[in-house]
Amino acid sequence: MVVMTSVTLSKGQVNLNALNTAYTQDFNTLSATGTTNDVSTLPAGWVFLETGTNANTAYAAGTGSSNAGNTYSLGLDASDRALGGLQSGSLIPFIGSGFINNTGATITELQVSYTGEQWRLGAASRTQADRLDFQLSLNATSLADGSWTDFDNLDFSAPVLSGTVGALNGNAPANRNDLSFTITGLSIPAGATFWMRWTDFNVASSDDALAIDDFSITPFGIPSDQPSFSFTPASLNFGEINVGTDRILSYLVTGNNLADSISTVVSISSAFQLSLDQLNFFDTLNIIDSTTVYVKFQPTTNGTFIDSIYHSNGLLVKSLAVAGNGYDPLNNIISIADARTQSVGSKVTVAGRITAGNQFGSPAYVQDLTGGIPVFDFTLSNSVAIGDSVIVTGPIGIFNDQKQISGANISFIKPDSSIRIIAPKVIAITELAENEGLLVTVQQVEIVNKSFVFYPQSTELITNDSIQVDLRIDGDTNIPGLTKPQGLVDVTGVVGRFRANAQLLPRFREDLPGATEPQNPGDSIPKTTTFDVVTWNLEFFGATREEYGEEFGPADEALQLENTRQVITSLEADIIAVQEVSSDSLFNELVTQLPGHRGICSDRFSYSFEGPSSDFPPQKVCFIYDSTTVEVVSYRAMFENLYDSARSINASLLPNYPTGDPGSFWSSGRLPFMLTANVTINGITERVHFINLHAKSGSAVADFNRRVYDAQVLKDSLDANYANEQVIILGDLNDDLDQSIVSGRPSSYTSFVNDTTSYLPVTLALSLAGAKTTISFNDMIDHQIISDDLQEEYLIGSEKVVTPFNSIANYGNTTSDHLPVMVRYQFIAPVVSFTDAFGIIGEETDSVLVNLQLSRPSATDKVFTLSVEPTSTAEYGADFFTSPVASASLIAITVPAGNTSASVLVKVVDDMLDESNETLTLKILPTEGLLINDSSTFLLTIIDNDLTTIAFTEAEISREEGSESYQVSLMLSSPADTSYTVIIRAYNSAGVLYGNRWDYTTNPGNMQGRITLNISEGDSTISFTVTPNSDVFRERRPEHILFSIESATGLLVGTQSNFKFNIIDVRPCIPVFGVFPNPTFGEVKLYTLPANEETLLTGTLLDPNGVAISSGEGTVKQLSEQFTTALKGKRRGFYMLRLIQCNEVISIRILKL
Repeated sequence: MVVMTSVTLSKGQVNLNALNTAYTQDFNTLSATGTTNDVSTLPAGWVFLETGTNANTAYAAGTGSSNAGNTYSLGLDASDRALGGLQSGSLIPFIGSGFINNTGATITELQVSYTGEQWRLGAASRTQADRLDFQLSLNATSLADGSWTDFDNLDFSAPVLSGTVGALNGNAPANRNDLSFTITGLSIPAGATFWMRWTDFNVASSDDALAIDDFSITPFGIPSDQPSFSFTPASLNFGEINVGTDRILSYLVTGNNLADSISTVVSISSAFQLSLDQLNFFDTLNIIDSTTVYVKFQPTTNGTFIDSIYHSNGLLVKSLAVAGNGYDPLNNIISIADARTQSVGSKVTVAGRITAGNQFGSPAYVQDLTGGIPVFDFTLSNSVAIGDSVIVTGPIGIFNDQKQISGANISFIKPDSSIRIIAPKVIAITELAENEGLLVTVQQVEIVNKSFVFYPQSTELITNDSIQVDLRIDGDTNIPGLTKPQGLVDVTGVVGRFRANAQLLPRFREDLPGATEPQNPGDSIPKTTTFDVVTWNLEFFGATREEYGEEFGPADEALQLENTRQVITSLEADIIAVQEVSSDSLFNELVTQLPGHRGICSDRFSYSFEGPSSDFPPQKVCFIYDSTTVEVVSYRAMFENLYDSARSINASLLPNYPTGDPGSFWSSGRLPFMLTANVTINGITERVHFINLHAKSGSAVADFNRRVYDAQVLKDSLDANYANEQVIILGDLNDDLDQSIVSGRPSSYTSFVNDTTSYLPVTLALSLAGAKTTISFNDMIDHQIISDDLQEEYLIGSEKVVTPFNSIANYGNTTSDHLPVMVRYQFIAPVVSFTDAFGIIGEETDSVLVNLQLSRPSATDKVFTLSVEPTSTAEYGADFFTSPVASASLIAITVPAGNTSASVLVKVVDDMLDESNETLTLKILPTEGLLINDSSTFLLTIIDNDLTTIAFTEAEISREEGSESYQVSLMLSSPADTSYTVIIRAYNSAGVLYGNRWDYTTNPGNMQGRITLNISEGDSTISFTVTPNSDVFRERRPEHILFSIESATGLLVGTQSNFKFNIIDVRPCIPVFGVFPNPTFGEVKLYTLPANEETLLTGTLLDPNGVAISSGEGTVKQLSEQFTTALKGKRRGFYMLRLIQCNEVISIRILKL
């Protein structure tokens, strides 16, 4: 809340009783002690006003030792005081006085004098001075109302800009200035009141204490009984304008005691003409009293014009001085080479062709046969195109040692409409400095740092292997966001300068051959089919200067809102974790402007336990999510109870905290913010926990130690409570994952990075590729880390830093100093299947439970349907019933959220009929959000109970590859009364093959999937053997063979009609490899799981014709270097990389650009 307070004018205004007589005030009656002095102790007629937080109606006495915002009586002793103030936070003091014209005449001029004194230096080093702004009002009734006019000649600027912060002696000559100025052109009638005030203006940082002393004001005017003219203003100065153009100024004529109401105004010079309407101009006018006269200055030649405009009424004649300079650009053109030699401030006119227009926003570059020069004028830059002919007039300036045309009163003309594109001058890299201002092409150079993309307002280095020079990337070009050329190129641009360094400034993409749009392997996958997660620091989103006294983030909050909305809309993300939200209202407005989206913010931010601050905005962590795909289950700030208790009750709850104060935990209370949600993509729902972090900032060792401690507490909590959950940790980590921003230290999050069993730092690859997520910082400090339960869903290579530089103008200053980081995920639907493919039940058995399973639990209930297939010979209701009950041969099955199993109960009817065995076939029907596989049907055989039965003696056995033969036995319910033949059908699971060279053999042999067994009279058992063979292949799926009794003529097949033989794979390792970047300009960088990094593997690189160009054996790093060397200089096309490890061949196709 802003409080505005002004004192009561209990002692009236200061009376000015006579013309030419000074009123003085030395302020020595001010209180010399106390901090709450009453207004009554001010000199008569003097008042003060305070606005902002802590404003009041009392002033303090001091010597300049205090830095508290207040109005002050300043001095070293009681006999010599000065009246002033000091700004702090939002408190701004004003001092001043009201005056009454009791002279009996009209006041036309006021001579004001005073001494400005500096009593405190607020900051150790300034480039600009704090000041007291002097203002005059003719209609105010207090310091808080009316309209005010600045008179800069009476501003007091602090004379001391650097030194030790603290009190100064304002009476010392070095700390004070005497000011005096006569304000003319006034017409203050007798009896009228006017006001003067001084406003405390703080340029930056802590304010200086400034005061006024020894004030004097002398009124001048015309006695009320004497005829007179007065002019407001008292004279007109048109400055310098070009020949052939004009400028119009005005003045007010006021008369007193005139003999006639009509006065004559005469202009003597033809360069000046007069008008009453700004349309029709004449040499002579007749006017009445209190008339505004418009004067047009229109020079026709070079030179200075000084003249007077005469006003007459009867015998009274008074003149108004007018002056102006005419400048003819066409007669003053000099070469650009000559212009560059002129001193700063010199006015020059040059003519040439545009080599850069608005490509840099401003400046434009102009070039003639002698040289080139930048012109800093926004109107020029946006009015010309490359190749235009221009004549430019303006002052020579210099900034950071660059010679330029800059400053006020720049003008230009386009003498014709012809366009001629200037060809760039071809130079060597060593010649850059001597061609400053010119358009050049530097041949055969390469970017020193080829990683990632160009950033706006960044300085790269280019080299020819022996020398390096600056390549400046301007944020207004279309180059930021493009990938960097990877080889030797010819770079074109204009030559600028920054201090000692000449810089090459490419104007657009075409000036940098090889700069291309970044490509991501997942870009072709529709966003609607993936779960897209973003983290983005919004940089003090919504923090205003008005609320906090200074600018923390972008200055235009409305533009920041619009730009943020545009970026979020373009991302098409399902959920965005944002940091540094400083305004709840602007955040809510943002969410409102995103159809279908919602937002949630944490109420825990740094020092939130202290309540709102007027000096520093909150930096909240929040989520924005698409409510059509994300359903929030819960959200909370983590560690709330732990933090509050450790901070205020028991510090031992956070033992050995690095600062010694547990209140510093997680950036002094900016706690991790967890949101739990059910996310649904393509009908697949997953439960995901998102943890939004905004960690402690800073590159000091103390900052690093705090981040390490905080991260370990977070990991310990997740390991203990969310070990089997899907977790995404994301946000502004304020540290990188490959190594710390603190020199010589590992990442603050090494505990997560090294735990490859439980976590995967999915954005680590971006760090290794040289990406960065802030505009000015060279590391990547915004990241995403996922738990191992999400690794299957992670879309490999989808991670990217989003660089919206070309869609958002001046992104870094208008939107955020951070960039969004996106990772994409593809949900894998659970597979629903029968646990067994076959079952047998006798009619005498009451029921059998048919079990189904999901390959993974779902976040929501999963409902699917079984059909009773028409191929079934058993009849529903006559031979069997089911629970759940079938309707129209369909059975609805529900698997509750979090579970992986379900079942259907089949109840058999013993019909007492002598009949053949009957079958029931159940089939899983396709359902959105679920997958089905080969185990989608179940065959139940219902055995008639009147015949001798035969069945396997066991249901299942497992044996390793290469183990000895295993005997499988079948048993008859009673000895055979004659000979029988039994056919055993072998059902191989996916990928299982029969034969000596493959997975298994049987004895007797397996002929077309069937084994024939003969039973002799009197036999009670029969058997066959199964031998699992060794192989060198990695079985990606479990292997098994289901042996089923297909037929047993004259016998009844018993309940145990199936035998399952599982083959256990003994594969020792799992090779996983990839290549980055791909496409590539030549670099081949292999990446793999950390466990494989030192493993030897064999690799071969084939060219587009299939011819091997390089092969060898080594580690990932060794082969990366070998194949990079082999690919260097090769033509474009698709190359094939083949890697062999553990007898497995991995083939990777590489696109060479």
